[in-house]
Amino acid sequence: MTHHLRPTFLLPGLIAAVVLVVVAGVPAGAEALVFRGATVHPVSSEPVENATLIVDEGRIVALGPDLETPPDATVVDLDGRHLYPGFLHPTTSLGLTEIGSVRGTRDTTEIGRINSHLRAEVAFNGDSLHLPVAMSGGVLTALVIPWGGDFTGTSALMRLDGWNWQDMTLAAPVGMHLRFPALRPPSRGFRRPSQEDVDKERKEAMEAIDEALDRARVYGRAVAAAAAGEAPLPKTNPRLAALVPVVRGELPLFLHAEERAQIVAALDWADERGLERIVLVAGADARLLADRLGSEDVPVILSGVLSEPSRDWEPYDAVYAAAAELHAAGVRFAIGEAGYGFAASSVRNLPFHAAMAAAFGLPKAVALRSVTLSPAEILGVADRLGSLEVGKEATMIATDGDPLEIRSTIERAWIAGREVDLTADRQKELYRKYEARPKPTAEPATRD
Repeated sequence: MTHHLRPTFLLPGLIAAVVLVVVAGVPAGAEALVFRGATVHPVSSEPVENATLIVDEGRIVALGPDLETPPDATVVDLDGRHLYPGFLHPTTSLGLTEIGSVRGTRDTTEIGRINSHLRAEVAFNGDSLHLPVAMSGGVLTALVIPWGGDFTGTSALMRLDGWNWQDMTLAAPVGMHLRFPALRPPSRGFRRPSQEDVDKERKEAMEAIDEALDRARVYGRAVAAAAAGEAPLPKTNPRLAALVPVVRGELPLFLHAEERAQIVAALDWADERGLERIVLVAGADARLLADRLGSEDVPVILSGVLSEPSRDWEPYDAVYAAAAELHAAGVRFAIGEAGYGFAASSVRNLPFHAAMAAAFGLPKAVALRSVTLSPAEILGVADRLGSLEVGKEATMIATDGDPLEIRSTIERAWIAGREVDLTADRQKELYRKYEARPKPTAEPATRD
């Protein structure tokens, strides 16, 4: 079985009125820019030293040495700097949560099992204080995922800077997300459920999931028949309408599974249901199924590289080396950071997950690709993002060194040719505040 993702998701008939594809244009205010003197790292090809990169209307129109500067273009001197594509985070609730302990700032979770109708982009908070922090870490775009129920809803690829959620939405829906039921209790944690409770929960969840897909298939046929004038239009059901593109193979299904047996069950279930457009979102246990994932061409979003092993008997580097094992087996993968809930504040650390994978066997070029071009390919937007090539958006970062190295500094950033303000980072503001704190003028008073 081969699982391929097409770059666009086309929904026929009336379904298009319910589940829309958003392909946002270049943000307003883009101008002609010429970047000179930097070493450009396209990712898709070898670096170009002392390069000239020309951007017009937010897109790259030329790249090479000694190119002629267009008239009236603004020249950006980056002598001695490095230009890389901006990082793309493929698994986060960024913009849907602010303070984990304050319920009113969390918009990630809805009640109920079947929340397929939820759309991440409409709940996205473009004023979140986490966004500038993420951009300071080089993350300029992110796949934002709702996180409640079994079918959690559709994800959206969001720019991290813009006027509002419509302006910041680069593509939506990118995929439907399913939290596949666990087969056994977690190996760690407080108040662990019994195996009996897990079995009961799993049975109820699978019944609800299968019923929703079966009903969606029938609903889609009814809508198609109505569009052809062969039957009356059925009563609108947003939950089922959102699942119709999944059962038709027009929208990929992202299967979230962690433990090995859970991943096997999820893949087997997808085969039985005839769901060929799937993406596995998993932790280090994906490495245990690397041969199957590679032979069946199941793309993987590997999360939590900077984590400890889930089992006490595993080697300390089991998680760090998982990406290298997937790569050796020919698996198409991207590195994420399991940025749900409170972890949304740590999205800025994405490049260091890739760096750790590189330190434990993943080729350095592949590590860089795993947070730039590879996620763009898996998410179906590689024609626009992920590398610095002619025709693509100029979403990029300027650094003083390798951005996977923690000592390097991301000095400037652009989203579709428009420079973003990296000084608006709340953490930098606090640093500046306390760096300038009043200095003591006398010895502090002491008690006798």
